Amino acid sequence: MEVESSLRFPLDGSMQIIFTGYYNGFGVEVRSVDEMNLLYNMGCFGKGTSSRSKPRESQNVPAVMRKRQFLKRMCWYKKYGDPKKSLESDIFLKDVNKLVAKILSDGEKHLKKDVIDLVSSEESGAEDNCDMFSLESYNKEDLVVIMPNSDSEDDDYFANLKPKCCVNKIKMQEKLMLSKQESFFLLYGLGCLQILNNDDNVLNIEQCWKMFQEDDKYFLEKYVVYHYFRSKGYVVKPGIKFGGDYLLYKEGPSVNHADFIVLIRYAGDEYDWISIFGHLRVASTTVKEVLMVEVISPNKEELQLPKDLREYGVREVLLSRNNPVAINDEIE
Repeated sequence: MEVESSLRFPLDGSMQIIFTGYYNGFGVEVRSVDEMNLLYNMGCFGKGTSSRSKPRESQNVPAVMRKRQFLKRMCWYKKYGDPKKSLESDIFLKDVNKLVAKILSDGEKHLKKDVIDLVSSEESGAEDNCDMFSLESYNKEDLVVIMPNSDSEDDDYFANLKPKCCVNKIKMQEKLMLSKQESFFLLYGLGCLQILNNDDNVLNIEQCWKMFQEDDKYFLEKYVVYHYFRSKGYVVKPGIKFGGDYLLYKEGPSVNHADFIVLIRYAGDEYDWISIFGHLRVASTTVKEVLMVEVISPNKEELQLPKDLREYGVREVLLSRNNPVAINDEIE
């Protein structure tokens, strides 16, 4: 599939929409607001970076957050918010390694100075960052409403509720993150996505296949299973929350809960019955069923991937956990 690098969410001759995604080393991120909403509503693809599932739409109102979260962001701003120190997009990740080495060498005293406190809500200088002012002098998207922390259920939280309005110096841009399997399905299976690298060059199907396989040795099995269940009409989402590879929804996360937890049995893996019983217990307590699936490799000697992906098959087994029922027969 050849797609011109100048295309950005266009309509081609067949009126097919082409979305644009950027590979960041972990997955593919879609940045356009229109593309994010349309792509998620089209089939629940991806996940918003600052939301639980569906990308959050801008409502032109101040954001609301707890005091500790605001102080954490202000600490980030002081350390990494200087434009002179933020010439590269990944400077934060580079500084993390230096910070870890410093923590190990400096000990407890220096650790308290250099590590961002994620728990404490009483940091010095907090009141300097929050001042009451008129909303008309700022854009509402640049403001944030700070709510007091609630650390105990015994506190009468609403009795002394005194929110403050502050300037939000660190803004989290909402993006739609696609997994490698979702991205390749949209690229190869549906042909409605173009993937760009860091140099803003469009990657073709073969390049994406090679790149994804290098980053994940189980990408082939994961994609075959993903494509298989998507083709059956399921909405397929990551299943790490329940210890599986995928979760299967009949209609989508916003409509109902998942129906199945998918466990992929990779080549060479042995059955771990203790782990399987654990999955069955989790599934029974969350009103789900467990599907054990295995990718069947073709007998064809020379395979040209991803062209010959159609030669692969999937074997699925539905696992169930029978709970014994005690019946007391009373003899009169």
